[in-house]
Amino acid sequence: MRTARPAAAARAAARAGGTGSGIRRYVVAVLTAVLCIWGLASAPMASAHATVVTTDPADGALLATAPARVTVTYDEAVSLQLGALRVFAPDGSQVEVGTADHLDGKPETASVPLKPGLKNGTYVVSWRVISADSHPVRGAWTFSIGTTSAPNAGGAAAAPSGSRTVGVLFGIARWLAYLGFAALAGGALLLVAFAPKLAGDRRLRLLIGGGWFALLLGTVAALLLQGPYGGGFGIGRVTDVDVLRATLNTRLGKALAWRLMLLGAAGVLVSWIATRLAESSVRTRRAVGGVGAALAVGLALTWSVADHSGTGSQVALALPADVLHLLAMAAWVGGLAALASSVLGPQVVGITDDERLILVRRFSTTAFAAVCVLAATGVYQGWRQVRHWDALFGTDYGRMLVIKSSLFVVLLALGFLARRILAFQKPALQTLAATSPDLARLRRSVAAEFGLAIVVLAVTALLVESQPAADTAAKAGPVTVASPFDTGSADGTGTVRVTLDPARVGTAQVVIDVLDKTGKPEAVPEVDASLALPAQQLGPIKIKLQPAGPGHYTASGVVVPMSGAWQVLVTVRTTDIDQATVILNTTVSK
Repeated sequence: MRTARPAAAARAAARAGGTGSGIRRYVVAVLTAVLCIWGLASAPMASAHATVVTTDPADGALLATAPARVTVTYDEAVSLQLGALRVFAPDGSQVEVGTADHLDGKPETASVPLKPGLKNGTYVVSWRVISADSHPVRGAWTFSIGTTSAPNAGGAAAAPSGSRTVGVLFGIARWLAYLGFAALAGGALLLVAFAPKLAGDRRLRLLIGGGWFALLLGTVAALLLQGPYGGGFGIGRVTDVDVLRATLNTRLGKALAWRLMLLGAAGVLVSWIATRLAESSVRTRRAVGGVGAALAVGLALTWSVADHSGTGSQVALALPADVLHLLAMAAWVGGLAALASSVLGPQVVGITDDERLILVRRFSTTAFAAVCVLAATGVYQGWRQVRHWDALFGTDYGRMLVIKSSLFVVLLALGFLARRILAFQKPALQTLAATSPDLARLRRSVAAEFGLAIVVLAVTALLVESQPAADTAAKAGPVTVASPFDTGSADGTGTVRVTLDPARVGTAQVVIDVLDKTGKPEAVPEVDASLALPAQQLGPIKIKLQPAGPGHYTASGVVVPMSGAWQVLVTVRTTDIDQATVILNTTVSK
């Protein structure tokens, strides 16, 4: 009787405090849902791909003599795969010598020497490189020697878009690696930290071992597929030794190689858990848990250093935030898998029904903490990479992120339902017996939560196949700005109207209209225009205008290399000696 009273008192206290704690949990759940609307930070972000700053020779340049090499400079460090730079002569032959490298060791450049004695005509230069976040980006430009000519049709394939099959398989490999990491790290956490008595449970051992194997398989597949994916090759180049060698020299290739080494150590740990955990002491389990935590951090780093958190601004904060995000994901999703596959089964060998209830409640607290970490790091990474609502709702990536965030909110609701089953029942839930209807409800809730978590991970992995930033940038419409001009002569006043379509990074069309005082098109002797980005000391970049009617000028294929507050400088000449330059400001998005 003496031992029953404390338990009864505890149950009574739990019932008495249920209302207050329930209100607090409701408030925290709502706040967490609001925070998580930005989604999971481990997804690739659309705003972090490399863009071209300059090319040498310049796009469209007419040169008197052949250049010794061609060079591209980007706004961030890039990795070079086979075929990173290819130069096509007017007859379609390739005229580069060897493979591309970084000019003077500068990682933000790609350069390749050319054959001597190049003939006159127009040459097509293609480039395909790997951004610092491991995503391939591509493009092309032309230059001419001596005279212009029609570029060879072979240049149309100079910047290959890559194999769709390779892209899909690469996304599947990434998803398999995410899922394996979650099962391995989350399952080991629950078993070592919360339920060592279940060391003999075959289902838990299979979950942890299966997670290790899935992570190994996904890593090897990603390593083999990264070369063809980044180089734009077909599936037949997966086993190409030269392609693999080039992959191992990239940022992602090195990260994947480190992951394989860490998986070797993790394999030893998995073997120990399967054979020695049940008979080990508490001190030994703590030591093994510390080693396991260090390995989990190391494995998470192999994603973070090769993804968006490892490049761009605030890396010192973004990198640990992304590692925490991945660890929280693994603890939550892997723990759910362990609950669904073993702990909440009708029969669990090694623990009593009362111990099972304690275990589930302890994991529920841990899962809630993991969700809070996911929310905080997700909001930070979302702000860091997106920053503008237009980028969130106006891009394919942004819409995918909204879908993923919505699924995440549904996950929160399912988790909240599971916590309600555990803590909000009146009278309070006392056991999780095999015949308890609450066990069946909890099992269904956790299974649904885990299933939806797999879908979220799949969406995360599919984002890897998203088109590069130049292709997935916000589908911004045309932006039109206008400014008055006054050349100082009679009838030398009017308005200059400039339209940039689209107002985003990449190629755009510029339309300039010169209007008189009444707003009608006005024919003037000359109009010149250029672009400048003062914040980056870039420009002026001359715009080649073509007359298209009285006071109407157009320019196609104008390259806007980066986002920011751009200036369009327009010089209007109304007489032989009278002219004026107006500056029109426009914002270019990614």
